[in-house]
Amino acid sequence: MDFPVFHLDLLGNRGLIATIAILHVLINHGLAVGLMPLVAAMEWYGHRRGDPRWDRLAYRILFVAFLITTTVGALTGVGIWLSVSLVNPYSIASLIRVFFWAWFVEWLVFITEVCLILAYTLTWKTWATGAAKVRHIRLGFALAFFSWVTMAIIVSILGFMMDPGNWLSQQTLWSGFTNPVYLPQLAFRTPLAAAMAGVIAMFLVPFFVKRDDPFRATALRAIAVWTLVAAPLVLAGGLWYYAVVPEAMRENFGVALASLQFAEWQQKFLEIAVVTVVAILAVVQWAIARPQLLPRVVLIVPFVAILWMTGHFERVREFVRKPYVIGSYMYANGFRVDDYALLQRDGGSLMPPIPTR
Repeated sequence: MDFPVFHLDLLGNRGLIATIAILHVLINHGLAVGLMPLVAAMEWYGHRRGDPRWDRLAYRILFVAFLITTTVGALTGVGIWLSVSLVNPYSIASLIRVFFWAWFVEWLVFITEVCLILAYTLTWKTWATGAAKVRHIRLGFALAFFSWVTMAIIVSILGFMMDPGNWLSQQTLWSGFTNPVYLPQLAFRTPLAAAMAGVIAMFLVPFFVKRDDPFRATALRAIAVWTLVAAPLVLAGGLWYYAVVPEAMRENFGVALASLQFAEWQQKFLEIAVVTVVAILAVVQWAIARPQLLPRVVLIVPFVAILWMTGHFERVREFVRKPYVIGSYMYANGFRVDDYALLQRDGGSLMPPIPTR
């Protein structure tokens, strides 16, 4: 059947999807995929050292993540399905047919993740000593694992939308899942999530630990080291990811960064991006070298910067695929590439033009 046409003025159809998706990714990567292993590691370290300060800090950071992920994170996750189904039902129908079993497993993993974060948060104070504490720490690392698996499955679908690879000829779930963009994108997003979590945790530490408490400097230094370790992995994964992006899509980077009007600003934007990354690393290095001298206001810089950078990355990923919604398979207007010859022959004047910039 044919679906009614939906068009959103000003923001645009892709802008609607990108806005919801960017907010969801910031929450998912920063507060779920990246922060859960960090919180579990903090709890484990505090238990091993017999230092309850780590335990208290880890719980407070977890509670912030728990509130946001189970409210805004869950709503934006549903919002992605709603907006995509509204804007381009043909594309989501095609993706469901290809990735039905992958999505089925992902939903089971997601339900497990929700149950685990509820159990992990609500049993923190009751499973506080002895063997119960050990079980609770294991619960935290299990939550971290299932959070990552959720992302690992969804990333395959995002990569497929950029380059289906061998699926165009084989059309099997495995060939679609192992598309050329999958592993590079996963290698980029995994350390990116860890780095985001580190920056967010650093931002939250001053809210939960007083300035005159020596533990504040200790916590900032440890979390900064976590962030710094992830940084080179983000760079390596990013370069690998960039190398496998189809050449035609790379030509759209200038437009995807902002709009056609600002395409000539691409070099200036890249310079700003480099300065932003340097600023993040500078604050992280400061937190390692002299955490006791680091003002709370300075921690706003990496917090805002990494959210801004990640948001732009998601916007580019969403917009760079034009004129396709699924690379080399389906155009943004919902028509499949293979059907265009037939539609042009039989559709006459009713045939819509191939989408362009």
